[in-house]
Amino acid sequence: MERKHCFMCGGFGFLDKTCPECGMEATRSSLNLDKKENVEEFVEKIKGTDIPAVYHGVFWNREILERDNKEKLKQYNNTGINDELFVRYCAQLEKINDIFASDQIPHKSAIIIAPAGYSKITFAYSCMQRALNAGFTVAPLLDTGELKRALILASENPKYLINKSLSYDDYILSDVMFITVTKLYTRGEAFQVIEEVFDRRSRKGLSTFIISRFNLEEMSRNDSKGDFMAIKKIARDEYKYPAIIQYVNRYNH
Repeated sequence: MERKHCFMCGGFGFLDKTCPECGMEATRSSLNLDKKENVEEFVEKIKGTDIPAVYHGVFWNREILERDNKEKLKQYNNTGINDELFVRYCAQLEKINDIFASDQIPHKSAIIIAPAGYSKITFAYSCMQRALNAGFTVAPLLDTGELKRALILASENPKYLINKSLSYDDYILSDVMFITVTKLYTRGEAFQVIEEVFDRRSRKGLSTFIISRFNLEEMSRNDSKGDFMAIKKIARDEYKYPAIIQYVNRYNH
């Protein structure tokens, strides 16, 4: 079909809005997932994805995280003191969440570190669902052990499929990628996979998000040269050198 000439959109339309000149509809339409009826419709669309059913239609919310940890906030505890690390952790996650909720994706990578029970997996699946809803491609959530194996096998066999369905190219070039650090003893080698993926995706201008209950030192325990810690430096390439978002429970609540 021949495209109509349009001086405003060139006949190709816009990603996120209807062209006011020719009326071509947005090429990437999405539902408002904060409305219950839209969430139910969206859940029907994502059945069969790699997102577990228990997370379908579940979206991260700062208020829920704070409510589940209210003893860290001065309005609920007896000390009258906020756990400032926790407040900062919540604020940083909220900033990323707001970008995904606005049908965009961040132009910066991040490593998110916190103990078990601090909403990391819920946050990851929430962002992944919002990205799917906005029309972005989303990689399945793999841990660093699974991903190391997949990268090796894909390098040896160009026809290898990740999760038996996804080519290496489709995986590594996904618009959105979350990776979790394995809980196995091999977590001390996680730095190898993290560095490699940041490097490969940064060359394509793609951000990557790592979630972990282990700090940078634990992820790189087997890094004899200590090179991995350079990942904390401030650099122009924010796809390769991520923001470090970390909560450490210093008060043992």
